[in-house]
Amino acid sequence: MAKYYVIGKVSKELLHRMQKDPSADRFASTQKVIEAIGGKMISYEWVRGRFDVICCIEGDAETVVGMKVAFINSGLMDDLMIHEVIDYNKAFRKAAEASGSVVKPAE
Repeated sequence: MAKYYVIGKVSKELLHRMQKDPSADRFASTQKVIEAIGGKMISYEWVRGRFDVICCIEGDAETVVGMKVAFINSGLMDDLMIHEVIDYNKAFRKAAEASGSVVKPAE
């Protein structure tokens, strides 16, 4: 399974709901959604800054996109960015292999 970091901005609706029930377990409710579609939640953190939540998930691309669509359509999130973890050494090896094939026009 691939690993993804999902970074989200909560909606005003969720902020109001959390203020009314500050003990609500968002970890458990988020985990339930992810597991329902075959993923595994590794971590879930609320953070300060431009975004509010960072979550690490194991699964495939369709699982993570499905989670994004479900949360956006629920009205609880305003934005969710998905970042797939990659093997940067492998990526740069491929770049090194490809560099010999690059043709620059007019040279």
